Amino acid sequence: MKFLDRYRKIPRSILLMISAAFLIHMINAGFILILNIYLRKMGYVDESIAQFNSFRFLGILCFAFPLGIFIKGKALKPFLMASAVLVPFFSTFLLLSIQSGNETRITFGFVMWGLSFMILNVCSLPYIMRTAPEGVVSEAISLNFSTWSLATIVSGFIINILSRVEHIQFGSYNYPLDEYHIMLIIIGISSFSVLLVMFMKESKPRSKSKEFLSNFKELTTHYDWKLIFRVLTPNMLIAIGAGLTIPFVNLFFNSVFKVDSDTFSLMGASTAAIVFTSTLIIPIVRRKFGFRVAILIPQWLAIFFLVVLAMTQVAQVYSWAFYVAIAAFMLRQPLMNMAGPMTSELGMKYVGPRNQELISALSSSIWSASWFISAKVFQYLRQIDLEYYQIFVVTAILYAVGVSFYHILINDFLKRGRDDNDLKLPLDEPLRGMDRG
Repeated sequence: MKFLDRYRKIPRSILLMISAAFLIHMINAGFILILNIYLRKMGYVDESIAQFNSFRFLGILCFAFPLGIFIKGKALKPFLMASAVLVPFFSTFLLLSIQSGNETRITFGFVMWGLSFMILNVCSLPYIMRTAPEGVVSEAISLNFSTWSLATIVSGFIINILSRVEHIQFGSYNYPLDEYHIMLIIIGISSFSVLLVMFMKESKPRSKSKEFLSNFKELTTHYDWKLIFRVLTPNMLIAIGAGLTIPFVNLFFNSVFKVDSDTFSLMGASTAAIVFTSTLIIPIVRRKFGFRVAILIPQWLAIFFLVVLAMTQVAQVYSWAFYVAIAAFMLRQPLMNMAGPMTSELGMKYVGPRNQELISALSSSIWSASWFISAKVFQYLRQIDLEYYQIFVVTAILYAVGVSFYHILINDFLKRGRDDNDLKLPLDEPLRGMDRG
């Protein structure tokens, strides 16, 4: 297919990094799908689950920004290797802590699990911007974003299939295939990401390496804070809204429609298949119609389907409400996610090369801070018995304000003459600076 031609020109080192990210995200996807349900089965109520989830983002909030300053001008492969090693380790630690019921260790496990993923999230986008030729930047970013969807597909089907098996036998030992053991299997598969990172080639930093304090002192003089804040504003609004909904959608379906791990994992995997396809296609939409169509239209449609999903709780007494909820869930998620690569590319290009490591770190910090706050808000709202549909409507309002700010940002980007023309290269044009790795 012609639209795949640009994907074939992505450098090998980036493909290795993206493949490693896919394996690491299998853990994240598996945990997102069933960890909350597992915690509920272990006797924890919604408020406690929300509190545990909030600590995952607290660690990222504290360390993502310093990491973004520290990596400026430095090799990124060692950081990606650290993430490949630490994510499986602390994911296993977290599961063992939940199994033992030690809440102090559970909290520590959530913090370290979040920090391990943070390293990957902060470093992957700057690595792509350093390594990818200009002609395939959109495709490289989209493919990187698609790893989450592909990981959800694979993890979701693994969970669904293994959930149907009562136990697995090794010699004289029988192990029940519950959520705990299924997640351990996923962690084992994901551990192979270390091998992929080993074969990556380092990309040349765009600036000289300096001491952390030197980079920190440059915060007020070297970076374009006006541009950075313009990019972060809609990002923050959407992140706060997402934090109220995304981590707890499985609890919504479990509480309202009695959906268990096997069914929700299948729903998540099927939805992720749509997300994966739409994420790969969105660069074509952006090249043909520009950022306005590629970002704004999918996000407005996603908001509509989120409201529809929320209203199914009000109509849950009707048999059709469950099917409408599934349809709304499966449409909302790809529409919102397909704009993600384009908002990231817009932000990276809007702030310019010298701000890119910082904006990547700040974006991780913003999302973590927002999700930490959102988890605390969700915890409080559930304590006062606010219904799920009311919380989802709040999310929709925050999304709407955030998308409106993206509209303003795109207009300013185009007004300043930084249009998409630099990316409209013919497919057969040589790609300068390609790392053949």
